[in-house]
Amino acid sequence: MSMRNISPPVFYYHSVAPKLFDGWLLKFLTLKLANFEQQLAYLSENQFQSVFMDEWLRIRIGHKTSTGKEVCLTFDDGLLDNWVYAWPLAKKYGMKFTIFVSPDCIEPRSVVRPTLEDVWSGQCKAEDLEALGYLSWEEIRLMQESGVVDIQSHTMTHAKYISSPTLRGFYYGGFKGYHPILNANPQLRAVYTSDPNFEKRLPLGTPLFEETSSVVVKKHFINQEMVREVTTLAAKYDLKSESGRPEFEKAAMQVYDDYARTGKLLEGMEKEEEYRSRLKYEIVDSKLIIEEKLGKPVQFLCWPHGDNNSAAHTLAKESGYLATTSGKMLREQNEADRIPRLAADFENKPWVNRQKFHFKVGAHYRKQPYYAISRLNELKNKVSQR
Repeated sequence: MSMRNISPPVFYYHSVAPKLFDGWLLKFLTLKLANFEQQLAYLSENQFQSVFMDEWLRIRIGHKTSTGKEVCLTFDDGLLDNWVYAWPLAKKYGMKFTIFVSPDCIEPRSVVRPTLEDVWSGQCKAEDLEALGYLSWEEIRLMQESGVVDIQSHTMTHAKYISSPTLRGFYYGGFKGYHPILNANPQLRAVYTSDPNFEKRLPLGTPLFEETSSVVVKKHFINQEMVREVTTLAAKYDLKSESGRPEFEKAAMQVYDDYARTGKLLEGMEKEEEYRSRLKYEIVDSKLIIEEKLGKPVQFLCWPHGDNNSAAHTLAKESGYLATTSGKMLREQNEADRIPRLAADFENKPWVNRQKFHFKVGAHYRKQPYYAISRLNELKNKVSQR
């Protein structure tokens, strides 16, 4: 394959910070800042050029020839640490990146918070930086205007909804309650990180069901009488202790099974027209809001959780997006209007981190022996999954 036909690798990140944020349910998304800086330094030292999605697409469709030295860096979710840490470092190393944001997850206050640059200039201390939460429109606008960052869509809500009445467990605190809590308290979507009682908003023992991204699921409505019966039952057990959970779960499963057997578990599903209207809200309205706020075209869409389908992609294309991420639609990742991406938020010691990043870039551009090794790994994974 000629270099002309190889579009630049698109790496994705979420959060970067000096250390994991205490108490954040999504702290597993954070890449240590030292590793991120090392990746930027590697790109700079090896004369790589970071490009935005529009230039990536020009190379993708053959309107521009690749030099084999382009990379595309992207961040999902619009997290505050992108402003505080990633933006200053990108400027330091002459790199740029794209942020996919969800308008429902924008900090509602009109604030512009200090960054690493303020630490470097002596205006504040590193330990005083506020970095947990979401970006404000003011911060987003400043990054966009800098030419170092380009803002694109990550749908409107980034939500997941119940997709079947299949029970997947019970809530005992932690990440499993993240989407159920936000769905019950949508006013918290942009500010949940500052809510000290966030995890307590869902009673211990609450039944949890299969959930899927809002763009592909028709909402399933679980009988709330069943949920109340189970949570009332849960109050009789010490669920903070693992030893008290098996007995509770046995009794709770009886309640669940009774409702399932009598056909009373599922109260209904979202109607097709309601789903279509919500899909438009997620895809089209998010685009319009970002364009209005920033006065720039929004032409690329990143699907939260990687979930998407042909209907969602088609609506995106019809509404003016030029390409969307392929996500879990792996068979479409070679289509011209699909964006395949590579994870870059691996945690390793400095030397290994650098070598792993080097390997991924080299394999993407078909350089040997990296490409051959990557193909062998793919083959091994396919065989092991059979």
